[in-house]
Amino acid sequence: MLSALQVIWTVMLIVTWPCGTILNSSIIAVYLSDWKKGVKLGECDQISLSMGCTNLLLQCFITLGVAFLSYGLHLPFALKVSLAVGNIYWFSVYLSFWLTAVLSTCYCLRLVNLSSTLFIHLKRRLSVVVTPLLLWSVAISSIISVPLNWASAIVTDQNTTMMHYNISVNVVYLILETAFGICLPSIVTSICIVLSLISLLRHIRRMKQNTQFGSPKLKNLIRACRTMFLLMALNFLFFLIIFSSMVPPYSGDTIWQTVMFSCVMLNPSGQAVVLIFGNSKLLSAWSITLVPQG
Repeated sequence: MLSALQVIWTVMLIVTWPCGTILNSSIIAVYLSDWKKGVKLGECDQISLSMGCTNLLLQCFITLGVAFLSYGLHLPFALKVSLAVGNIYWFSVYLSFWLTAVLSTCYCLRLVNLSSTLFIHLKRRLSVVVTPLLLWSVAISSIISVPLNWASAIVTDQNTTMMHYNISVNVVYLILETAFGICLPSIVTSICIVLSLISLLRHIRRMKQNTQFGSPKLKNLIRACRTMFLLMALNFLFFLIIFSSMVPPYSGDTIWQTVMFSCVMLNPSGQAVVLIFGNSKLLSAWSITLVPQG
């Protein structure tokens, strides 16, 4: 018979899996529809599409991982599956940070005006730079999410199977992993947010002097700042939750672990909602779907 916490996990799986799948699939569908029509995707659209694909993949593996942790730990290959899914978690976390950094860079280059020669050069070559940045994001995330040196054991306590992780990690490797997977993309995102906020304040100051000055640009700046900040906040929350869940000993039979995994399961849906409300094309597509024009 299922325990109360297992029932909660099951309900969360039933709710979050279709929500995350539908939301992120809709993002992919909108851009694929444009691609089929011969519409060239913009730089930010390419990054949003990559984030939608990443979150869709993440949603599938989160569902698989949580379901396995709930009901499959008694299987003989439980340890290998758990480590594989955990590795994909970390890859997804790092990739989310890097994609957020790339998207923030794209927003910043498109909306902020600086006199710096490097900034102007990057601004002109934005369409050429995006694809290499996306490839580098995947490459870096793959390299730094190489499985850690785990020494693990499974113990059984009162007919309840629990997995305890004894983690042996090279400190230098852990520092490099955190630096390149979390800190560096976060610094890039933070710089882009600061530059966008400065540009936003300047724009507001100009509007006070001339009420007809660039209202559409103001809306774009506000939307970009909000999107960058919310995505970075979700990434940090996702990282902290997963990191705390990896700290030994792990046991899924606690309320705190249930709360943490509920937040993890909601992350792909949360990122999809931020992307949809931060992109006028995606928001328009959802508005048409929810309120058909007739």
